[in-house]
Order: sequence, then structure tokens, then C-alpha cells
Amino acid sequence: MGPVPPDELEQLLAETNFTQREIETFYKYSNDDDGNISKEEFATLCFDQGIVAAGLVERMWVVFDRNNDGTLTYFELVKSLSPLLRGEQADVAGLFYDLYEVDGDGDLTEAEIVAVYSDMIHITQQVDREGLTAAERKRIREWVKEHRSDDGTLDRDTFIEAISEMEAHEEAHTELRSFRTFYFVFLISFFEMGTSFSLPAMGALSERIKLRFDIGDQEIGTLTSAYFFAAMVGPLVGGLFMDKVGPVPVIIGANIIVTLGAIMQASASGKDQFALLLVGRLFLGFGGEITPFTTVETLGRLFPDYLGLMAGIRNLVQSISGFLAFVLLPIWADAMSDEPLDNDGTSFALWMCAVLGGVSLLASVIVFFSMKKESNVYVEEQSDQQTVINSMRALAKATVPRLTGIQRWTLPLSFFFAIYGIKSQYFAPFGLLGPIMGPLSDKYGRRSLSLAFVTTLSMIGFGILAISSGGSTSVWIASMLFALQYGFGDTVAYISIRFIVGVSRAGIGYGVYGIIGNLIATVVPIIGGTLMDQDNGEDKVLWYFTGLMAIGAASWVMVFILEGPRSLLELPANKVIETSDEDIKMAALTYVVGRTGTNKDTEEEKPNTPEPTNTEAAPLVWSDHENVTDDNDVEASA
Repeated sequence: MGPVPPDELEQLLAETNFTQREIETFYKYSNDDDGNISKEEFATLCFDQGIVAAGLVERMWVVFDRNNDGTLTYFELVKSLSPLLRGEQADVAGLFYDLYEVDGDGDLTEAEIVAVYSDMIHITQQVDREGLTAAERKRIREWVKEHRSDDGTLDRDTFIEAISEMEAHEEAHTELRSFRTFYFVFLISFFEMGTSFSLPAMGALSERIKLRFDIGDQEIGTLTSAYFFAAMVGPLVGGLFMDKVGPVPVIIGANIIVTLGAIMQASASGKDQFALLLVGRLFLGFGGEITPFTTVETLGRLFPDYLGLMAGIRNLVQSISGFLAFVLLPIWADAMSDEPLDNDGTSFALWMCAVLGGVSLLASVIVFFSMKKESNVYVEEQSDQQTVINSMRALAKATVPRLTGIQRWTLPLSFFFAIYGIKSQYFAPFGLLGPIMGPLSDKYGRRSLSLAFVTTLSMIGFGILAISSGGSTSVWIASMLFALQYGFGDTVAYISIRFIVGVSRAGIGYGVYGIIGNLIATVVPIIGGTLMDQDNGEDKVLWYFTGLMAIGAASWVMVFILEGPRSLLELPANKVIETSDEDIKMAALTYVVGRTGTNKDTEEEKPNTPEPTNTEAAPLVWSDHENVTDDNDVEASA
């Protein structure tokens, strides 16, 4: 359609929970050139998402077409989608009140709820029901009677207040202190174990590898180059698949590749099998660079309200396991060696890398089936409820513009500044402060300016080393500054990719980051090595890294300027509003209709028994879902 009119943008930012980029994307990539959606187009859209009840389509049109002019503008559509996609409980309740309140007199009645609700549970053609049972209608009647105000009416404010007082009927999946949290975090902590040990094996066992294959430093460099070459390709392939099938299936595939690479690495022995070792390193680079972002995305799916904390824990586990690789691999090799640096000890250490790759694979498979079981149980426990949620969600998502072709690859300029900013964290030594920094990110937001600040700390750290005479005090101060930068950066910077490019394109973002980021990681040490060979090389290298960190800090400032204060990157976790299934079910009164009643209710209720027609519901003749059978019928009735 084009740019958002400034007055509409300002109003939508004030009245919805969409970010500025989401609103601009909606207007920019919408397919309709004139900026309007006709009633027939809307009806077709509803039908395509399984909403086949003519009455419900009509009600949604009336609610969405706020000025009742017969066309739906994108401004009206974005406002109407907000409760379904980024609505708080009151927003969702207000939307469902508008859907239920048919005659517009400000008093919601039992008949109105029954009429619309009957269509909502019939919004897929697979539902073998034609209306509410006597017991279900009785529950609605009692609920309406209980919540009427003193003047005998059930107005919008009273309805919203009643929904807010309703208890949630299921335990939230994002509850932090639970067995579920411990179970998934424990298993996910093994996701990158194979990568963390197999990747540094060439460095931790470098002298043994040289003897095992009768090679020198040049061949060791070739093995390192092979890893990083594959590491540039792996994230792009893995990211594209992740956008299609989700992170867990992709991490299973990545860990299969890592395990195969580790097996090749352990099987190869002797100069004539150096090529097998090289292929193994290619496998490790390809799969090993997929595991980090798929682990982060898995945590994001499981714990959306605590992503910063979970990313911090992941950072801590990965840092510790990477450190342990350099400690344990030589110990394992020496323990199994009869003579110093003998081949048997080297083989044992390399085979332990393969075993840990298998452990990572097993953990990812268990998590996959656990998440699948959790999802299936959740759906099986809900019938009518899930039908309502799925179809309403499908409609909302269907009206959001889908980026296709080159549009999906047109990433924002801020993302490319962020790539350098993220990679600059790896120029400083490791830190173990991720679990502390992650919750700070969740609570306060302001991620890009925070990253600019901590990157500046590392710049100061390198500067202190450059101007000092190498005393222990300056080293300790610099090390503390580095730890702050890495702890915050590796926890918060990496997950910023999904905030900037969006969850739907996160795979592409991680893939592009993998290519450009690894190019940066290749060039930076080459330049550093060249400087080190010059006179006063150590001082030049320290000033070189001081400058690199200054560019990193400036990059995050540019990200803030380009993204703006209302972007997902800058908002604290509790301000990133996403409509919950729980709020939809409560606002739609599905808990009221579906709850277990008294013995008398149970006796009255018979499976699949339609509610008898009565005079009170008769005027609502538009709620006749039996007559809607195909696309043309929907369009005609609408």
C-alpha cells in the first residue's frame, strides 16, 4: 500500500501494542493497492481460514468496520487485529463483547451469546455439532445473570471486569519455578555439548593431532579454515529450515551432523586419512554453528516470558563446557596413554567428543517428543475451546502481510549494524555473567543502549592495557570489564537478531549473521596477526582492539537510532504483549460453557444435542451455519 500516514501511525502506536516497524510493514507490504478490503474479500479470507459460519463472518465484519462505511481500511484492520495478536486481557474481552453484543443496545443477553458462540464452535467443517446443549446454555444464562450490574444490564465495562475476575483454569506453561522448567532446562543444557567439545578438540589436543597425522601448523590452520568455511554455510541452511519447521527438528538434524563429524574426526588416523578428518571438520562447522541459535529459539518457544534469563543460562553452560573441553580432553587423553602423546589416548579423547555428540542428539530428540506430547495433551483437553482459538488466530495471522521472495531477504539496516555489534563481543575474553545479565534485559529492556555501554567498557579495558605497563592491577581491571561486556553481550546481543528481523524471519537473520559474522571473525585476526609482526606489535594490537570495540559501541548506538524506543529490541519482556490463548478462552466464555456443572446439569446434557430454538433467540436469524457450504455462499451471505 505504501507509507503509513503520520496521524494514523501516531494513533495506532498510542492505541495498540504493535511496534512502529510492525505497523509500517503491514502498510508497506499489504497486497491491496487502494488500502481497502471489501466485504467480499473479507468473507473469502474468513472462509479460507475455516470460518464458514455466515453469521460469525457478518459479526466480525461489523466489529472490524468501525465507521460502518462498507469498506475496511488498513487502519481499521490493524486496530481490530491488535486484541487478537498483541492484546492484553481487557483488549481481548472488549473484542469478544463487541462480537457478542449483536443489537448494539449496550446490554449483552444470553440469546446473543448463544447465537454467536454456536457459530464459533462450528467454525470448522469438522465439528459435528449444530448448537449448544441445554446444560451449556444454562451455564451461560447463570453467568449472565450473576454478572449483571445493579441496573440489570451487562454492559461492556461490566463484561470486561467480569472476565478480569475469572480464574485461569489451567496452570500457565511459563511458570518459572516448576518441574517443567527444570526438566527442559536440564535437557537443553546438553544441546550444544557435542559442539562445545568437538570444536576445540584440534586446539586442546594440537600436539597429539600433529603426531597422529604427521602434520604441522599449516595443516592445523587448514582444519580451522575448513570449520569456519562450513560455519558460514550451516546457519543459512539451518535458518531457512527453522523458519519452516521450527527450531527443535533443525537442532536434531544439526546434532546428527555434529555427531557424524565427531565420528569421522575420531575414526581418522594417519596421514593417509587426513582427508577424512578434514571432512569431519566440515561437518562439525556446518552443524556446530546451527546449534547455538536453534537452542536460543527453543528456549524462546518454551519460556517466552523469560528468554533473557534462559539465554543467560545457555551462555553459562556453553561457556563452562567450552572451558571444560580444554581441561578434560587432555586429561582423558593422558589417562588412556601408556606413553606420552600416544595414539590410543588421542583416540579415546576424540571418541569422547563423539559420545557427547550422541548425548546432545539424544537430548534434542527427547525435548522434541516432550514438546510434541505437551502440545497434543493441551489440544486434546480442549475441543470447542481450541477450535475458537485456532480459527481466530488463523484469521488474524492471515490478514497480516506475508513477506515473500525478495521481501523476506530485505533485512533492516539496523540488523547489519547489529551484526558487527554482536561479533565485537567475541573480541574480548570469556565472561560468566550471562544468567545475571539476562534477567536485567527481561526487566528493563533498552538492549541496544545497554550493549553500547558494556561494549564501551571493553573498549576502556583494552585502552587500559594499551597505556599501562602490564601491571597486575590493570590486567584485573580490564578482565572485569571484559567479563561484563561478554556476559551481557553473548546473552543479550545474540537474541537481538530475533527482535530486529522478527521471529518469522529469525532463521534468515541467523543465517546472514553466520555468513557476515564469520567473515568478520576471519578478517579481524589476520589484521591482528599482521600488526603483531610489526615493531611494538603488542601495543598496536591492543589499540587495534580498542578501536574495534569503539566501532562496536557506535554500531549499537546506530541500532537504537534506527530501531527507535518502541521497538521489540528496546521493550522489557512485560511490555512485549502477545495475546494468550488463556485470555481468548476466558473472553470467549469457553470456560463458562465447558465447565463441569452440577449433577442436574449432567443429567440434562446429552452429547451432540442441539439447543431447542426459543423465541428469545429467534430474531438472530443470521446465525445459520448449516447453509454455509462453499466460498460463494460465504461471499453472498456476507
